[in-house]
Amino acid sequence: MQDFLKEYEKRRELIEIYLKKFLELEGVSSPLKEAMQYTIKAGGKRFRPVIMYETYRICGGRDEEEIMPPACAAELIHTFTLIHDDLPAIDNDELRRGKPTLHKVFGEDVAILAGDALFIYGIEVFLEAKSEPEKILKALKSLVKSLGSKGVIEGEVLDVKGVGMKPNQNYVKKIHAKKTALFISSCLEIGSIFGGANDEEIKKFKEAGFEMGMAFQIQDDILDIVGEKEKLGKEVRKDADKMTFVKVFGLEKSKEIARIHIQNAKKILKELPYNTKFLEKTCDFIISRNY
Repeated sequence: MQDFLKEYEKRRELIEIYLKKFLELEGVSSPLKEAMQYTIKAGGKRFRPVIMYETYRICGGRDEEEIMPPACAAELIHTFTLIHDDLPAIDNDELRRGKPTLHKVFGEDVAILAGDALFIYGIEVFLEAKSEPEKILKALKSLVKSLGSKGVIEGEVLDVKGVGMKPNQNYVKKIHAKKTALFISSCLEIGSIFGGANDEEIKKFKEAGFEMGMAFQIQDDILDIVGEKEKLGKEVRKDADKMTFVKVFGLEKSKEIARIHIQNAKKILKELPYNTKFLEKTCDFIISRNY
């Protein structure tokens, strides 16, 4: 795992270089500029851009100017979801990535607007990809479908409305699919589109990404119970009233289900005619991580 983490860090550092450029935000006035920069500059795994970049790379993509705008866009948009997720009306969190949440620093009003701005700016950044219009359109369609009323936003609504509900297996699976798995699935799909994979290969990357995404969110549920605040950079045991996998299935069964999703993802990846070893190790990282 140490060798994998070193390789992961190389990819993450490359993402940081491009993110820094996109976060210059020339012409954006204060306090919006600082608010848009705040949560991203606090750090993070950069998981979504890393897996998008890696998928692009193994499919034969070689131009950073083609993939880095979409990869960074994924991080910008992911950060928007975190900012809004932390708001008093939703999770009312006080800590994110080891720092006070955005609304605690800049106020709820600016936090809402900064989140909105990051979502819109993310689309703007995505469109800076130096690629064929057909690829950009196809990839952007994947992204927005994973985010809107059939994706992340719907997942967040289900999450909020699931508070206090009786445990329901189908409901919690739907939350995780919409809230997390579709976005992560889209990242692999986008990477393979820009990388030049054929339709059948793109479909397999998409399927593998969905399995990875389900495991990722289940692991988050597990870490809310067994994780440490200092390593996670956020409060733990905050989801007691939520519809989580641990609440529905219990801790050990949740771990088993996460492992099954990872096994499924790795099986699909192995079927592809590419060197998917890094992505396979990423699968293992998803359920072994403690942050």
